[in-house]
Amino acid sequence: MTHLFARSQNLVANPGFEDVNICVEFRAPCTPSAWESVAPETKKLEYLYHTYATGGNNLIRLTAASPFPVRNYAQTQLLCPLEKGRQYRVTLLAAAEEQDEQVVPEIDVRFDTGWTYRIQPVSLSGLQPTLRTGEKDVVKKIPGRKTFYLLQQDFTAKDTFTHVVLGCFRESRNRYDIGYLLIDSISIAPVGNAGPLCANAVNVRQKLYAQHYRHTLPDRYYHALQTQVAKKRAEQMDCFTITVKDETIFTAAGRAREPEAAARLDSVIRQYDGEMTMRIRITGHAYVDGTTRYNQVVSADKARRVAEVLVYKHGFSYDDIVHSGKGKLAPRHDPTTPEGREQNNFVDLEFCVPKLAIVPEATPPPPDTLVIPDVLFKFNSDELNTNLYGALDSLVAKIPRGENVRLQLLGHTDNVGADDYNLDLSHRRAKAVADYLRQKGLEQYIRHVSGAGESRPVATNDTPEGRKQNRRVEIIIYKSAD
Repeated sequence: MTHLFARSQNLVANPGFEDVNICVEFRAPCTPSAWESVAPETKKLEYLYHTYATGGNNLIRLTAASPFPVRNYAQTQLLCPLEKGRQYRVTLLAAAEEQDEQVVPEIDVRFDTGWTYRIQPVSLSGLQPTLRTGEKDVVKKIPGRKTFYLLQQDFTAKDTFTHVVLGCFRESRNRYDIGYLLIDSISIAPVGNAGPLCANAVNVRQKLYAQHYRHTLPDRYYHALQTQVAKKRAEQMDCFTITVKDETIFTAAGRAREPEAAARLDSVIRQYDGEMTMRIRITGHAYVDGTTRYNQVVSADKARRVAEVLVYKHGFSYDDIVHSGKGKLAPRHDPTTPEGREQNNFVDLEFCVPKLAIVPEATPPPPDTLVIPDVLFKFNSDELNTNLYGALDSLVAKIPRGENVRLQLLGHTDNVGADDYNLDLSHRRAKAVADYLRQKGLEQYIRHVSGAGESRPVATNDTPEGRKQNRRVEIIIYKSAD
């Protein structure tokens, strides 16, 4: 499918989301290069590494339906403005991710003459999309671990549009579950032979790739939104999360099993009173035998029972609490083992209270690097050495878990052999390690996988020992705040 997105007339920079931006604010993989979130301060653009047999190894995930009024959108500047009255073709490789069903993704595409920014990550239902994909636009169905669809639709430009926004503009149609749109690749190109891109396309691409601040609204947009910004600043909250097994944390047995969590809960309960502003989000997680939908129901029930204890035994108000269940959607431990599956049954309680003062974010720590040596691969191959899985597992065990963990995998070789071969081998080895991490339940943390070939040696290539050190895969571990 990749040839459909490689035409010289494609007006989209980084159309497959393969190039990943390392953001300045948090020194971690942030978003695909050239792409922005509509609400960068409050809802990031989710991008994920994946192993589906489709257009590439990275995709973006946009919220399409939710019991909460939360949406995220992807936007970018086109490499060249559209010509008014000219016909263009939008081609998307995408999937719908909903509870226990696979449907053709309905993606709203809106063209505009500038960036679209918002303070809060809410639905853009007040805006009209230029087009919406559906069953009539399916060119090909691509079955696999996740069913993707190649979608294509033509439209006539009504203005000299310069920007495009992707997502779901409608209000939520799903009261209980969360549904997502997965977009793997996108092409926006003139219909017919359009020749090369405009002369300014290279400059636009360089400008887009040079944007590394992805967590705040650009300064030039603050003036129009200053009233909302002031309100948001006044209402900023300090939040922290306590993770417990279930509502038994309020019993003697539960307190003995989780003394640290119980002590933190005691502190919150002592501070709470009906006059203070406190927002509480309770999220249940479950990994038991049964369907995805069944696990979602089980996890939601666990969250509800915790909320009931806070309300009926400790005087909290339901007005301050939102509770829901994620089921199997966000495992935190290895789901391939009985121990890992059991550990994936838990409840997160997020408590948010007003900040006493606005203080700058603490500088996050620099990333750690875990090195997978050449000896863990078969000779001159991307196949892992099964005899050394124990050594590999001991290295993998050092990778921390948590919502703020981001992983970037980079493969490297020595300088023996052709440059192109070394580049390909380094990428395949990085991908092999990524596949192994996925089997260990770490897929949700992977943000970028690539190879650098022989371009980044850490030792001399003039000795066998030096070349051995250069043949490696690096797992770069970021602690991100987004």
